Amino acid sequence: MNDTSLQNDMLQNIGYCFDNLKTDGRWHDGGDAPNRGKCRYIVIQHVKGYIVRYKDHRQGEEYHTWKSWGSDTSRLSPEEYARRKAEIDRQNAEREQADAMRRAQRIAQQRDRWATSQPANPEHPYLLRKQVGAFGIRQSGQTLLIPIRDLSGQLQALQYIYPHKVETADGGKTDKIILGSKRGNFHHIGKPSTPTDTVYICEGYATGATLHQLTGQCVVIAFDAGNLEPVGRAIRGRYPEAELIFAADNDEGVKAGTIENPGVHYARQAAIACNGYLLTPNTTHKADFNDLFTKEAA
Repeated sequence: MNDTSLQNDMLQNIGYCFDNLKTDGRWHDGGDAPNRGKCRYIVIQHVKGYIVRYKDHRQGEEYHTWKSWGSDTSRLSPEEYARRKAEIDRQNAEREQADAMRRAQRIAQQRDRWATSQPANPEHPYLLRKQVGAFGIRQSGQTLLIPIRDLSGQLQALQYIYPHKVETADGGKTDKIILGSKRGNFHHIGKPSTPTDTVYICEGYATGATLHQLTGQCVVIAFDAGNLEPVGRAIRGRYPEAELIFAADNDEGVKAGTIENPGVHYARQAAIACNGYLLTPNTTHKADFNDLFTKEAA
């Protein structure tokens, strides 16, 4: 999608613009270097054209809204409105069906990968470096596979932990990626032995394995800060009387948009939403509980 009016609107509001916007009704990253990954946008179909919402998270939380029909206040006839709405509904239904098929294919691929993998080697370099055990995880070649399941136990995604960093779609590098459906899904180590047991909920595998080794309690791994609350709500629904402790990553010095220390921020939100408790590493620098454990062990 390209439109001169939209380009001008972006220049005025965020100071730069980009073209070829995707019109699939989903949120996307927009912009080229050095703005790549800094702007989020969505294009929404409307009976009168398109609505675009966008923001640069470095500039605050406000979303800007652009409409392709500008200041035109004229109304469509009932017949034209119905025709256009039916067409939009048809396109949305086709898109949702295609999305569901792609999602099912991705999940099936991860289940096949899991089925053909081997139990993780406790001597894997990552596990040795983090000083944690292999709890319910597997291995394919030198890559660790962490299962991500729903409440019913069905595998919905895999986290891959590589022996070296790989390039990501946005040009960055990481040694961890997730393929499949993550939101609201998790990996757990152990299970509550009584309805009122303590359950720790954290972000990463190494942190979760550390907490389990130190406490012997059930630990639920949500894989990132934004998934803590959806996972916490699922666990609260399953164990309504359990004591939920959200073990945050202390992201001291990190800023995500306008949010300072997103690890603690989202863990606190999850604790409040799920009637739980917040636990943070007592440090003045960026650290998680595995960082504390390996430092003390050294």
